[in-house]
Amino acid sequence: MERTGEVTAVRGEMLEITFCRPADCEKCNACHGGGKQTTLTLKGQAALGDLAVVDMPVKTLMEASALAYGLPLVGLLAGMFIGASLLAGSSDLGGAIGAAAGLAVSLIPLVLTERRRRADPRWQPRLVEIISRQQEKPSPEA
Repeated sequence: MERTGEVTAVRGEMLEITFCRPADCEKCNACHGGGKQTTLTLKGQAALGDLAVVDMPVKTLMEASALAYGLPLVGLLAGMFIGASLLAGSSDLGGAIGAAAGLAVSLIPLVLTERRRRADPRWQPRLVEIISRQQEKPSPEA
């Protein structure tokens, strides 16, 4: 999935790229508290105001979403059912304790593998192209 954003800050070799949310997201507000912009920092060379095309493969995006949301949800639900069945006399309390324990246990592999995913280029957005704003300006010949 490619997105185009504007370079809003340059700090050495690092670029801060700001993206406006797509029109499909206008009514959802599920991410970023309903904000209209998202910022990403990537290594690259550009000038302030240039446009940056960034790619994140859809497969990687789906895997990241499944890990970040699916694994904790499965842990929470499994823990809730196990806790409720173990404390049958007090199933609400057992379900709540089990859900908290299941969520905590499911987060352990995420935390332990996070550093490795951050270092793996397959899990990182990739800067595809820089479009200079100077190229977009009409020539003074007209």
